[in-house]
Amino acid sequence: MDATQVAKDLEERGIKRIKVGGFDVDGVLRGKYISAAKFESALKNGLGFCDVIFGWDSNDVLYDNVQVTGWHTGYPDTLAKIELDSYRVVPWEESTAFFLLDFYGKDGKPLAISPLQVLKRVVKRVESMGYCPLTSAEYEYFFFNETPASARKKNWIDLEPLSPGMFGYSVLRASTYSELVTSIIEGMNAYDVPIEGMHTETGRVSTRPPSPTTTR
Repeated sequence: MDATQVAKDLEERGIKRIKVGGFDVDGVLRGKYISAAKFESALKNGLGFCDVIFGWDSNDVLYDNVQVTGWHTGYPDTLAKIELDSYRVVPWEESTAFFLLDFYGKDGKPLAISPLQVLKRVVKRVESMGYCPLTSAEYEYFFFNETPASARKKNWIDLEPLSPGMFGYSVLRASTYSELVTSIIEGMNAYDVPIEGMHTETGRVSTRPPSPTTTR
């Protein structure tokens, strides 16, 4: 879709707010909500996004001895442009759409440190060699009977897993929590991130939970 088609589709779907996000230097997705009016303006002119995301770690601790941005630059805004091809309607948030951002310097040229720019360079290089890059991702994650507050209070040690013991590829456990499993599969499919397969995995006997779930 081009900008005109995207704007029309947003209007027809009754989208009231847009989530935009770009990847920081550690690959963490950083973003914000903007109004539909702001999005329309950003389609034409881009929008400002503080370049501190290229000068801190995943805990928002500023790096020392940096060159791209830092106290010596004052952490100014950099130009962010919307990646139209990343358009997604968010299934789990009412009247909300999502777009990725990519970053550019004052000269209007792509910001080389941007992880998305790194990916684009890699893809371009692969294609120049006559190949077509195809990728997928395997996600491994854990479910706990905890809240963010309770996990932090425990210092992320001895957390209570969703189900006890170790049981990889368990049809029984996946069926026991079928509502959770199907909500993940259906939600991701609706988000245009299709799930090829999903199963429980054998975890380590430690302070970590023993039964994470693997998704492909």
